[in-house]
Amino acid sequence: MKRNIIAALVACGMVGTLLPACSDFLEEDNKVGETASLSYSTENGVLGLIGNCYSFARGWYGKEPALGLSEMGTDLFYYGYDNKQKSLCQYNITSAALENNVADNPCLDQYWELFYCAVDACNNAIKYIDECAELSEAKKQQYSAEVYFLRAFYYFHIVNIWGDAPYNEEAISAQNLNPTRMPEAEIYGRILADLDQAIDLFDKANYKDKAAGRANYWAARGIKARVLLYAASWLNGQLGKQVEGNSKYSGMNGSALYSAAQTEAEAVMGASAYASLYPTYSDVWTMKNEGYDANREAIFGITYSQDIATNVNCIPKRYRESSGSPMDYNSLITRTGYSRGGSAMLLMFVSLWNNGCADLGGNGQKDTQVFFRMAVGKTTIKSKATGKDVECGAAYSPYGRGFTRYLPSLRLWQLLEEHRATDQRTEATLLDHYDIVPGLIGNSQNYANLTDTAIYYCPLDGNSPEGQAKQAWAKDRYRIQFAFNGDIPVYTTGDPATAVPTEAAKKVSDVYGDARYNDAKIGGNRSFPGIRKFLDDVYDPTYPTWDISSRDAIVMRESELYLIKAEAQLAQGNAAGALSTINELRTVRAIPGQDNTLSGTCDLDMILNERAIELCGEQMRWFDLKRTGKLIEYVKKYNAQAAGNIDQHHLYRPIPQTELDAVNNLGAGFSQNPGY
Repeated sequence: MKRNIIAALVACGMVGTLLPACSDFLEEDNKVGETASLSYSTENGVLGLIGNCYSFARGWYGKEPALGLSEMGTDLFYYGYDNKQKSLCQYNITSAALENNVADNPCLDQYWELFYCAVDACNNAIKYIDECAELSEAKKQQYSAEVYFLRAFYYFHIVNIWGDAPYNEEAISAQNLNPTRMPEAEIYGRILADLDQAIDLFDKANYKDKAAGRANYWAARGIKARVLLYAASWLNGQLGKQVEGNSKYSGMNGSALYSAAQTEAEAVMGASAYASLYPTYSDVWTMKNEGYDANREAIFGITYSQDIATNVNCIPKRYRESSGSPMDYNSLITRTGYSRGGSAMLLMFVSLWNNGCADLGGNGQKDTQVFFRMAVGKTTIKSKATGKDVECGAAYSPYGRGFTRYLPSLRLWQLLEEHRATDQRTEATLLDHYDIVPGLIGNSQNYANLTDTAIYYCPLDGNSPEGQAKQAWAKDRYRIQFAFNGDIPVYTTGDPATAVPTEAAKKVSDVYGDARYNDAKIGGNRSFPGIRKFLDDVYDPTYPTWDISSRDAIVMRESELYLIKAEAQLAQGNAAGALSTINELRTVRAIPGQDNTLSGTCDLDMILNERAIELCGEQMRWFDLKRTGKLIEYVKKYNAQAAGNIDQHHLYRPIPQTELDAVNNLGAGFSQNPGY
């Protein structure tokens, strides 16, 4: 079916199916025409409309297909056994709109739709806020600032995914049905204009404090620092272009843009009452500091309700079919549909720990008395030693469920291990072992001496003398899997340029003397070190299977500002200053009593390494590599799953075919990106 999002919006009379979202603030039932004018003449009506503008971000942040588009196909992650976007990760995607296919779908068509619906909601909000006589001037300033911020925020995603794109600064109407693609440089000019407008209005309204789910003055300046960095590194640095259509920035070359990015970053860094670094890095990720309004390091974030069962229609419905029935976004985006909602990040980087293979079994039963194995809704496992049921929910649920979607690349593992002795971030980021509940000691027939750790992922070469010694020690104690070599390697080689996840463990004969590991479930594409920082650490017995989380998504953190500043300093010729800024961050991230600073000459690779360690998995890596001109280089050096396919045209994603099929001006202002 041909579906042009612009035409569909008109048919609905705006985005006709934007439904209630995840908190009291974010509730909206969109109306049109005279009904809309009446509804939005009150502050409550306007608040609902603004809340609706925010709600689209939940379709991107904390969601599986967006993670594929923003982190995968880079140097840091491989796709795992049960990944749903393997074509995307291997750079085999096309412009085909795959709709509700969940086997292998980048969801590009639905993200195009989602972002343009979000923009249309923002444009309507701008109109009705201005017309609402019930609002004080200060409220109009604050609310308008939020919506200008959000419009810039959504266009920033659009331009970085697709490049040249249609730009709408008014609500869709029957008069603008034939879209044309605005050049990237001009879209950047519009984004910066919106952010400056938001900053000015936030300042006038004196809206500078954190509030759950809301943008504010400092959030706008922080995101502006990121936008300026992208304009400098991608627009000017890689494309050789300047910002267009904005007199404040059009005359700036790359150096001036980097300087402006540094100024914004330093301003937010200086607002220590608003945000500052935690001395203990794991405090960033504990849900005891949940909510970006409560999290000390958060600059801006996307909120999810703590009661995920009440998150009905957390993501807006799609536009209506001609029958008038609302449509659903793909379940990869909604995760649990529209009955409840939350973040899926706790599922995305988890190994197959909860239904492993026969080696972890007990009582001679394959896959029935496995450590960690609990049926849905069941939180106990029977102790072989005592015959009693042992409550395991609080211990096991924080591990998430073993979906095997994404796993760290050998390069990321090595980057994190390099400074394990001095840097807090390694332990807080990398999940390198799974433990049993103490009451289950004695349950495993294969590991008579098992006391705590059941699976350990060791970064060593398993064939090295140290690796062989560790493997011998592990016999009868726990399963040990090495980064490469040894009896159960995670990767095929120790060379990041050629390593890929193993697909099955080999038959063991040298150390263990049996074939208990000859099981595909133990291959590196299903059994691997995970990413710890997105896992829930507050147990809710209401949801013992942990298939979705109330964790908020932090979009920007204080540490990113240090990295923006360092990159801007380097680009302006101040490598010594860049190294000093990086070391400021690394000193705070140090294990107490350890020297975690770097020496030598700072270059772009050093900054990207630091961004990898600090920000891995936070939906930025693909864009970082693209904008710095490192995507193709790094993929070929560090990601053998994708190295054979990637080329220059992959720096842009394809325009969804449904949009091309539906427009009337194809080739006259609207065309496909090259190579697709």
